[in-house]
Amino acid sequence: MFIIIYDIMNIEKILSKSVSKFKETITSISPIIILYTILSYIFTPNNLRNFQLDQNFETITSEIKTADVLFSLILILIFSLYTVFINQFIITNLKNKVFKISESISALSYMLLMYGLLLFSFTLLVLTFPIPDLVIFFILILYVCMFFGFYIKIDVQKKNLDCILEGYFFCKNNFKNIFKIIIFHLLSIIVITYSIVILGFFASQIIGSFSIIFINILFYMASYFLSIAWIYAYFDLKQK
Repeated sequence: MFIIIYDIMNIEKILSKSVSKFKETITSISPIIILYTILSYIFTPNNLRNFQLDQNFETITSEIKTADVLFSLILILIFSLYTVFINQFIITNLKNKVFKISESISALSYMLLMYGLLLFSFTLLVLTFPIPDLVIFFILILYVCMFFGFYIKIDVQKKNLDCILEGYFFCKNNFKNIFKIIIFHLLSIIVITYSIVILGFFASQIIGSFSIIFINILFYMASYFLSIAWIYAYFDLKQK
């Protein structure tokens, strides 16, 4: 019982610190979030953009052009750069370090390697286990382990393969706590999504189709807060 109370207090402490850090840094990071939202909207292929609006899966497969593939690759690169910047910004801010471009490039190399390994693992699992739910489950576990390796990469700047291995052992040694964080994250995403959808409905009555940009800005700001919470959790677990 005392252990459960301790864990709950720990989570409350992480959330409290995350809220404070969010309030402290959101003004500085907002231009980057807005810029990323605009760029991602510009480079999102039309079929995917239409899917965001009407939620019809047929719009994805009906018309795939060469330009759509190119824009998708650019979108992945922009997303990778944004993810590196946001997480590096948080970690360097928490550690009172100087933001270095060389470390950003190093973290980007890790992220591209991570995507490659995830794609390879997904392909291998699909061919080995013809059970979609099981494949998705394994890929999610692998993604979480590799993302903690991503934190380690930004934090201590080790070699990519060392970070992948350390991320695995980090998750293995902190499985219960990380599972609780994942549950909290999923519940937060549900609440955030429903709240933003409601706000988006009213926004669409005022600004029309541009409401999707407004919705995405709010979503990425909320995601920024969750990123802060995850990184605080990483440092908290690292100290144990």
